[in-house]
Amino acid sequence: MKIQRTEQSSHWYYRDGTACHEVIAKTTGLPRPTNVADARKLNLVPSVTNILNMKAKPALNTWLQDNAIRAALATPQNPCEPEDQWHSRIAEESDRIGKEAAEWGTLIHAQLEALLTDGAFTATGEILDYVRGAETWLRENVETVIQAEQSVVGGLGYAGRLDVHAIMKGGRRAVIDFKSQKLIGKSKPSFYKEWAMQLAAYGDCLREPSDPLPDLISVIIPSDAPGPVFVKKWDNREAALVAFHACFRLWCYDKDYQPLPA
Repeated sequence: MKIQRTEQSSHWYYRDGTACHEVIAKTTGLPRPTNVADARKLNLVPSVTNILNMKAKPALNTWLQDNAIRAALATPQNPCEPEDQWHSRIAEESDRIGKEAAEWGTLIHAQLEALLTDGAFTATGEILDYVRGAETWLRENVETVIQAEQSVVGGLGYAGRLDVHAIMKGGRRAVIDFKSQKLIGKSKPSFYKEWAMQLAAYGDCLREPSDPLPDLISVIIPSDAPGPVFVKKWDNREAALVAFHACFRLWCYDKDYQPLPA
């Protein structure tokens, strides 16, 4: 029995930072997700998030398992329904739950992008209540935005789209990443070490070889009730980059693909 699941996309970039997440399939003439074979032909580099998928994420696995349990409980088997069809409906419901959470996070990020690039929110209504805390923090702590929602490429052969590269009040340079998280019922938010690894990779893309990494700052936006943001400045910048490079080497070995250094 095979359960039909939504195909997972992966992100790839050209050396100039242009995204190449899809290519045109020869057989259908329609877009399809880019894969490693395409990357070899086009000399693409993988995204930072692709590389971090090599690292185990126990909290994410628990969340996915919880979604599957909720989906199973909400999807009873119909009379005379074959088990494979029932299981596929459960999988679809689990995917729907995850997609809803992702879409809300995307809406939050879209408003922050509008604020950072154009100086104002573009939406109206409830979503603005959820991003006011981030706006307040940005205005209180950021002196100058250097880049926002732009692609960066590292010399070793990886790339990604960062949220914010800024000069903080006090003069230090920082890479900032926003995460949305449900916090109702929790005693405190959860900060994960792969976030520091992601930020360190972006910081490495931005610096000259002899320069130190910029400050790495994660900002959590509550996604289930409006409120102030939670902020963590990571104090293990170089260690986080070493860990990311270990993931990168593992990714290259696993995929049998070594992007050529710039």
